[in-house]
Amino acid sequence: MAERNFSPWLLIAIATVLGMLASTVFAGCSSASAVEPAPTSDWSQLGGSSLRNNHPPGGSLPESWQRGELDRRTGSWDRDSSENVRWVANLGSQTYGNPVISGDKVFIGTNNGGGRLKRFPADTDLGCLLCFDRARGDFLWQHSSEKLASGRAQDWPLQGICSTPLVEGNRLWFVTSRGEVRCLDTEGFLDGRDDGQPDGEEIANNPQEADVIWVYDMMAELGVSQRNMSASSVTAFGELLFVNTGNGTGESGTQLPSPEAPSFLCLDKRSGDFVWADNSPGVNVLHGQWSSP
Repeated sequence: MAERNFSPWLLIAIATVLGMLASTVFAGCSSASAVEPAPTSDWSQLGGSSLRNNHPPGGSLPESWQRGELDRRTGSWDRDSSENVRWVANLGSQTYGNPVISGDKVFIGTNNGGGRLKRFPADTDLGCLLCFDRARGDFLWQHSSEKLASGRAQDWPLQGICSTPLVEGNRLWFVTSRGEVRCLDTEGFLDGRDDGQPDGEEIANNPQEADVIWVYDMMAELGVSQRNMSASSVTAFGELLFVNTGNGTGESGTQLPSPEAPSFLCLDKRSGDFVWADNSPGVNVLHGQWSSP
């Protein structure tokens, strides 16, 4: 069995923070052009809402915390030696995604250094989206995205999933490193159902696998050629999903393989159907596009 390669960055749940999130309404700035999102007790996307303010109000945040003693090789954690920490969960060897909290679950992107699924040992390079139980930190399921054969020009090794997902109800949307927009069932197969496209017997019979609802491949459908990887953290308005495609330069770092491909995309979040796209700034992309709407 391949040795697990855990990240020095762990998903640490601060007890006071989780308590605050369960009882506090997130607020954003108000202006004539900004629509204030409905109050929520979750942190369900990058920045907490489509306004991207990154500000949960409340005065109950701890001034300090200590992770406590942790064996990185085994994941064993001594809770008694910690301060203001509810639970700790090992991620992969590199983690650039941000956690989101929705309902009774926590979601975060990482790589496969944790080797949580038997069919993908830890030495298999993947982009992984992990789901944990919010109260206890128990691992629930993993979405696995295999790397593109084109390599680092379009899918940089070991970077994992850099996209921060959006969660609404029992649906989750995110962008894989290989240029796909994916919609998942937040319950995975723990509810005993395959709710979307057929996932195959091996996957559907394993409750630790992700349940995929739909996939939109921006490379295949739009001719997008992302630089290094796709990393957009999507957001939504009503039934519309907004995505930065990541279109950029090729291996040379100067030439655009797909100058006419769109930079910005709108999909129907229920079905994954194309709604509209825009290719600004067109041929004037300098290198790559990794920002989020």
